[in-house]
Amino acid sequence: MRRLLLLLILLPSAALALLTVPPGLPVCRLQVVPDYTLGVTFRAALRLAPACPFGTVLRVRKSSTTSTRRTGAPYQPIKPEQGAWEVGAPGQPLKSPVPASERWTLRSWRWEYFDAAAARWRGGEVLRAAP
Repeated sequence: MRRLLLLLILLPSAALALLTVPPGLPVCRLQVVPDYTLGVTFRAALRLAPACPFGTVLRVRKSSTTSTRRTGAPYQPIKPEQGAWEVGAPGQPLKSPVPASERWTLRSWRWEYFDAAAARWRGGEVLRAAP
């Protein structure tokens, strides 16, 4: 009888403990906001997602969505001496910030950031302003 009573008391709390998922690390991603549009090109305002902790720096690059290399990898217009650029919180010192002239982006290109956890490049989230 006591075992049954104890089991009835502990069963709901054990089930609740199994249902709750511990929060993972905050996902830090790149947000691309078309700041100014001129025909088939736009000036990208690059920023970190609000979930990113202060001090986070993302490596970013532009990548073509239409042309590919012989091996099938997307073509990136990255200068060999430059590599990828850095995006961080406003006012944060960066080693290689994105030059203003490089923020102009054709619609057939996309901005990507390096996801260190997955060890791969991911496309940035494009935010569109509502009319």
